[in-house]
Amino acid sequence: MNRYRMIAGIIVFGSIWGMLECFLGGFNPQVGMLGEFPSGALLGGFFGLGIMAMTRMWFGVRGMAFGMAIVAGSLRYIAPVGTFVICSAIAIVAEGAVFEIIMSRKQLDISRIATRRSLASGAASYPMLAFLGVITGYVIFVTGYAITQILTPYLGTGTIVLADVAAVMPIIIGRGFYAAVLGAVSLPLAVYVGNLHLDLDRIKKEVFYPLTTAASVCCWMAVIIVFY
Repeated sequence: MNRYRMIAGIIVFGSIWGMLECFLGGFNPQVGMLGEFPSGALLGGFFGLGIMAMTRMWFGVRGMAFGMAIVAGSLRYIAPVGTFVICSAIAIVAEGAVFEIIMSRKQLDISRIATRRSLASGAASYPMLAFLGVITGYVIFVTGYAITQILTPYLGTGTIVLADVAAVMPIIIGRGFYAAVLGAVSLPLAVYVGNLHLDLDRIKKEVFYPLTTAASVCCWMAVIIVFY
């Protein structure tokens, strides 16, 4: 993959992810007796995981998910959605970092285990991908959420109260259930989309760069127009 195409991919997909975070960040409906549905589970366990997994299949480049997370977190930071904006931005970047750590293991790297050949032969079946989605969705959500509880107070006051972090951990662990369920759908779907016959290297640069640039600008402009 051409380096400049990879950078363009980081910016455009990170911008799309960030725009979704901004527009859906306040989406917290009640789910019957289960209580409030956490928007972070939808954004991290479905959209975030799905975008990172899909681009992993298309580009197959380590570190790209973390780059997209930085772009998405930056866009989320400028949008005044919710009370603690910095908290959401940190969570997004943390999710990208955790995804990279998980995919650094050859046994878990979907760009290796979920090729067209392995899918056709049944070596990478839907149950296997769904199980990996459950684990990945749960881990990136819970870890990202926990990191925000540590870093947000530190950035605000310069102190960390471990008792406060421990007190909120049961809530974080419980809400991870939603991210796990959504991950079971998101990861397999992203893998199958990522395995479509789309060779990004074959798209002419006269089309690729203007298209990705326009899409990125539209995402940022949409957020600025709506929230400012």
